[in-house]
This record gives sequence, structure tokens and C-alpha cells, in this order.
Amino acid sequence: MKTLVKLLLVIVVLFPVSVSKGAGVSVQPTAQLPQVVVRENFIQQAIICIDAAMAEGGEERRHTIEPIIVPAGLRLPEGKITYSGSIPNGIRFAKGTQVNLDVLLNGRKYTTVKCSMRIRVYDNMVVAAKQLRQDQVLTASDVKIEEREDTGANWKYYTDVNEVIGKVPIKGIGQGQIINNHVIQFPVCIMRGDKVNIHANVNGIVVSAEGVAMENGRKDRYISVKNVLSGKVIRAKVIDENNVEVAA
Repeated sequence: MKTLVKLLLVIVVLFPVSVSKGAGVSVQPTAQLPQVVVRENFIQQAIICIDAAMAEGGEERRHTIEPIIVPAGLRLPEGKITYSGSIPNGIRFAKGTQVNLDVLLNGRKYTTVKCSMRIRVYDNMVVAAKQLRQDQVLTASDVKIEEREDTGANWKYYTDVNEVIGKVPIKGIGQGQIINNHVIQFPVCIMRGDKVNIHANVNGIVVSAEGVAMENGRKDRYISVKNVLSGKVIRAKVIDENNVEVAA
């Protein structure tokens, strides 16, 4: 018993206890597993894996990476330790991204460690410079560029103010709010009763007819249009204030 206690004391001296910051547990070597990989090593390897995947995907925006759930540490036998990382479910911004780290001992897989990491990505986005009213035509003084986080939401943000100038809010937009394609739209350019030109591309030949708008329309939206010659009402895409287009 005394011999075992002395042996453990020697091991602790030679291989200091690894306390994983934030994990609340300690990992220390044993006589059979004298090598210890600490939590910080896993975090570093997970970051390397994520950075490589983002670079390969052409991601150049500023980003930060922080751990969510990472094992406290790992004991291993003697040998050379290397790592091979993978991201099985892909990169997920602002949410948990799983990184699988294969821990190799002398080139052979010893075990797989799973790490959950949070990736935050930032970009220069167009935001409201002031409170904006519904249907207010946006001008250069109404918007500005600020760095904001891309949370991976299901909408498109803008990085150029020229992309939003001339459009109108669908509803009121608060000062500092990110301008995205779900909160702005083109203004009404065709009013109900306006005469329009109906165009259709038939085998490369453009056929046109006179029509009358049956409802208000915005660019790139579809409205009902009456063909003056045939009297038929069709759905057509608004091109501009004078023209609509139908599929042949």
C-alpha cells in the first residue's frame, strides 16, 4: 500500500494534474496512462479544424470561435499524439457546431473526442440610421453601414446601401435594425387601371400586347393583367412601370 501511494505521488509530480477550466473536474495521469491531453488542447484543435473548413469554403468574414461543451481531458499511454478533425454536420453560425477529433497514438486512432463549438461571424451590414416608416422611400440619409453578427437567419442582409435606396419598408423599422430582404420591398410602380405592355418570349421571339393592370404592382411581383385584345386575365411579372412579362 505504501509503495502504491509513493508511486502515485511520483506520477503527480512528474505529470501535474490537469484542471480543465470551466469543466469542474480534474484529469490526472495514471501509471498505465501517463499522458494527459487537457481541455485546452481539444479547444485548440477544434478551432484549427473549423478555421480550415471555413477557409476551404471561401469564408473571409471576421469570426470568433468559443467552446460550448468540450471534454475535460484524456489519459493516454506513451506514444506520439496527433489529431484528425472533421465537422460531420457542417458549420452552423451562432449555434453549436460539432467537431469530431480523432486522437491518434503513433498514427493509429485511439479514440474520438466530440466538441461543441460556437462560431460567430461578423460582416458590414446596412442598418437603419433612424426610425423608418412603412412605405417610406429610403434615401442615403436613412441608412448606414455597421458591423453586425450574421446569425444564420433565413434572410438576406445587405452590404451596400445602394441595394436598399429607393425601396420601402414593409413595416416600421427601428433605428439600428439590420435591413434585410424580409423587411423592405420595391415601391408600387403600377397602379390598378394603368395601361401596360404585356410581353411574352415565344421560342426566342418577343410577342407584345396591350394590357390593363387589374391590381397594384411592385417590381418583380406578379399581378393580374387583362389582355385588351382577347379580354383574358393573366398573371404577369412586373418589369417596370410600363411593362409586365408572362411565361410562354
